[in-house]
This record gives sequence, C-alpha cells and structure tokens, in this order.
Amino acid sequence: MPTDPIECLRLDTTEVMTLTELALCCAMSPADLSELMDYNALEPLPGSAPDLVFSAHWVAPLRAAARLRTDFDLDLFTMAMLLEKLRQIERLERELQALRALVPAHLRPA
Repeated sequence: MPTDPIECLRLDTTEVMTLTELALCCAMSPADLSELMDYNALEPLPGSAPDLVFSAHWVAPLRAAARLRTDFDLDLFTMAMLLEKLRQIERLERELQALRALVPAHLRPA
C-alpha cells in the first residue's frame, strides 16, 4: 500500500508554511483555514501580510482537529473550540514534563 507523501515529512516546527501548504498538510481547504482565522483559532505569523505564512507547529493540532471533525461531523466553529483545547492540552503536557524533570529520580513514582 503506497504511503501518502505528506505522512512521510519530518515536521520541523521552526519552519514556515503558506496557507496552501498548511491546507494540504492538514487535509483541509484554504477557505476552512481562513474561517478558522476569522474565529481567531488559527494565527498567521506576525508581519506576514499580504502573503500569509504560518508556523509549522500548527500542523499537528490542525490534523488532529481535522480528523475529529471528520469522525464526528463537526462544524468549523466547533472545530475552532476543539483546536484551542488541543493546543491547551499540548501546552499543559509540556509543563508537566518540565515539572517532572525537576523531581529527583528517587522520588518519582514507579
């Protein structure tokens, strides 16, 4: 079974992507992404107007939200709220990992 080339890309979150590239990576239309920007759920990099560019860090949460949108037949407004919650969970998980790293090894739960 051939693998979709998008699935094989190594994600470098320091890279930037155009609206079209982001739409292709996330299996969404540029119009859908524009609507997410209208809901303030998706933000282009500052100073990128008129050619909007985005950080590649948006790929993972957008793909997860797009899968859930398809699975549960969600509208874009609901997807925008879901996207914010996914990003919040990601942020909290990073904070938790950082805090766990501060705990001495002999005090960590098994």
